Amino acid sequence: MRRTITNANTRFLELQLIFISIVTVSINGHGLLTYPPSKNGGNLSIPFESSTNHFAIASYGIIDKAFFNNDHSETPWKQPGNFSHELARDLISGYSQTLHPCGCNAGGIENCAGVIDATGFGETTRGTTVAPPTWAKGSHQETAWNAWVNHAGGHIYMMCKKTDFDSCRDTELPANPALATQDEKDSYLDCVWTCFESHTLEWASTDDDLWAQKVQFQNENCTYVTMTPETKVGKDGHLWRYTPIPDSLQVTNGGEGKCTWDSAVSFSNVKAREEFIASFGDEDVCDYGIDHHAPSDWHVFDKVVVPADLDDGEYLLSWRWDAYMADQMWTGCADVTVVSSEETYNDDECPTQPPISSSAAPTSTPDSSPVTPPSSPTSPTPTPPSIMTCPSDYTGLQPYNECTQFYHCVGGQITGNLIDCPAETLFDVDLQICNWDYLVICEGNLPPPFDCPSGYTGLFSHDDCTKYYHCFDGDFLGGVSDCPDGTLFNVDVQYCDWDYNVICETSPPMPTPTSSVAPTHTPSVSPTSSPTLSPTSSPAASPICEDARIPINYLGIELSCASIIILDACDVEVAQSHCPNSCNACPQYGCEDTIAPLSIMGRTYSCEDIQNRFKNDPLLLERKCDQFPEFAASCRDTCKICED
Repeated sequence: MRRTITNANTRFLELQLIFISIVTVSINGHGLLTYPPSKNGGNLSIPFESSTNHFAIASYGIIDKAFFNNDHSETPWKQPGNFSHELARDLISGYSQTLHPCGCNAGGIENCAGVIDATGFGETTRGTTVAPPTWAKGSHQETAWNAWVNHAGGHIYMMCKKTDFDSCRDTELPANPALATQDEKDSYLDCVWTCFESHTLEWASTDDDLWAQKVQFQNENCTYVTMTPETKVGKDGHLWRYTPIPDSLQVTNGGEGKCTWDSAVSFSNVKAREEFIASFGDEDVCDYGIDHHAPSDWHVFDKVVVPADLDDGEYLLSWRWDAYMADQMWTGCADVTVVSSEETYNDDECPTQPPISSSAAPTSTPDSSPVTPPSSPTSPTPTPPSIMTCPSDYTGLQPYNECTQFYHCVGGQITGNLIDCPAETLFDVDLQICNWDYLVICEGNLPPPFDCPSGYTGLFSHDDCTKYYHCFDGDFLGGVSDCPDGTLFNVDVQYCDWDYNVICETSPPMPTPTSSVAPTHTPSVSPTSSPTLSPTSSPAASPICEDARIPINYLGIELSCASIIILDACDVEVAQSHCPNSCNACPQYGCEDTIAPLSIMGRTYSCEDIQNRFKNDPLLLERKCDQFPEFAASCRDTCKICED
């Protein structure tokens, strides 16, 4: 539970004590089923309407303690589906928990959805009603859930016919379920879990659909990132899906899962990419973006296969999330109607740009309205390709059919289906989007002929060093990008430097190849309106004073600088060191490490702890400072952000 602190000085005194002791504190992560609309009131809009409601609904199906073998590190995801209602009941003496497929609001049997509250089809525990969707047998249908706080792991979906679900209650529980004996409770839970687990749903694949898993930004159904789903075998051999967004430092510290960008496939539009980077960092960030531990802006969508052998009628759909990074788990239910139908699932049509490859992102979008096209077209007569092909090892998007369509290449192999460009646009290979037709020179099915030095992997300058592009082992990979005004691309340092520091030749000198690993599609220091890292001999100016971006850990509550300002706590030294910009303490702390305890993956760390962790590898520490601006803005002296 979050606590209300009325005295800011008292609160920060306690923070300093935590800082000194460096205690470990866990944070309750919370999740909820958001599509179909759940019986506890969850839907796609809830996380963005009221933080109070979001937290309350996300807490409904929690099992606060769930672990195996008396070991809190043996979390539910270590054995997906095997943490049972009996284990929940007996795990901690005097702390009985009720694990129900639909959740119990941390209460007993009488508090479970569908026992006393929300027994009617379409009813919710909040006293409202929803319109359950209709699913055809054998069809592929969308499901979604959302995490208030992320503890990774994975999830699965199951179904139980409503008449069978109700029968468990009517036959196993007394008229007043609150008076049920332990044996009656156990019999009831055995009954409902057997009903759901006997209809565990299979996952749809990209072979059958345009996407199999995606993360959607807020409730914007056309702003999403398609992901490559990963599975793990759980109870009775059923496949569970990994949460596509890892928790903070989960993979970096050697845990299960993949780096976020290793799962990203494509973006539905430019906004999807921008929001994804804002939440999870760019391609160089594995699992320490701002929102890796609290990705509440993103719904996890999957497609499930509705069993073809189900009877027609009303059903409950159960979602279960077994956590990996915490000893917790969540469940929730939604109502659906199953019918016999020949209809198949169709994706919603979104009036937006086509998907953008995660490995070759666009840098611009068409203007809001087309400008007058040139009187004399500059585009050569395009020649439609006879077949779809991908250059060897190429990952990106390719044009097709006179650039009116495009398709995906991954590692030189075609993946997915042809996608049409909107009217009056053509596929622009340079920008990797459908651009206004009069701005595109369509040259068939191959990327433009940019040269890469033989065997070279890295970024290379173009057009008098005002642009740069990507090379891998001597091959052009696309992703032509502009340098900001006042800068030119510096091959030696691999980013856009102040123009007076760059000597640009017609044929730039070839840097020494450094790696056989494919580069990310943006520089490790992304060009912005001015170079992200100060170029050599930068114009004289005082260092930028930034607030720390990693939140403070106070008794399990993450406090940002915005929270500190609201609490009017800037007169406290800990707050000044953490938020020098907001607290007008730049002269004292603008170049110093914060002295506050930092909340990282539910634990508290200091900048000194991080220094000690990398004391034997200063170059790795330097790379971490470059890769993670959140870390650099918090541990300013450690990362030497004020040094030339």
